[in-house]
Amino acid sequence: MKKPAAFSRRLATFVWAAAGAGFLYAGGPSGKEARAADCAAAAKTAEAVKDLARGEVAAMNVSKAPGKLPDYAFNDPDGKPVSLAAFRGKTVLLNVWATWCVPCRAEMPELDKLQAELGSDKFQVVAINIDTSRPERPKKFFDETGVKALTLYADPKANIFYELKQSGKALGLPVTILLDPEGCQIGLMNGPADWHSADARTLVSKALEAAGR
Repeated sequence: MKKPAAFSRRLATFVWAAAGAGFLYAGGPSGKEARAADCAAAAKTAEAVKDLARGEVAAMNVSKAPGKLPDYAFNDPDGKPVSLAAFRGKTVLLNVWATWCVPCRAEMPELDKLQAELGSDKFQVVAINIDTSRPERPKKFFDETGVKALTLYADPKANIFYELKQSGKALGLPVTILLDPEGCQIGLMNGPADWHSADARTLVSKALEAAGR
């Protein structure tokens, strides 16, 4: 499928960062089998969506053996601490971005449209800004681009990006992770996407259906 020229240009400017040297393995002391059992439902969801990672979301790497993501912490719009655990019970599209990242800026309005259309008590786009200076910039960007459906979450120390990078998940920005209601990783994408495209909406809707949400 031929992608629109504008999206091709955004993809061409994808901001790469050097990959971390090692991997972090999440899970409790009960071992690999217990971790797999924790994400048994996610494995079924991943199986249901694997053939839908195509077109505008072809770069989505669907997990063959889903595992739980660490309970990353960040701030809500009021500066109060929150973590991924607060979104348990929802299918989550976690997106890490920065205002200095050109492809991030390009895809944010599309994520906003996706949240406006599909956002509910069963699904949420959780976009976390990692600007480490001038904290007013993300809000100004949201205002200037008309982003209204997304909640402005922030990690001003960029810890979430560094941890994702160290674990081998993040190669650069933007990075997006699809999580099931238990916080298990269904899919991972490095680079931008048209998140309000038919391909993206179909993938997310199938994940919701498979999760029984």
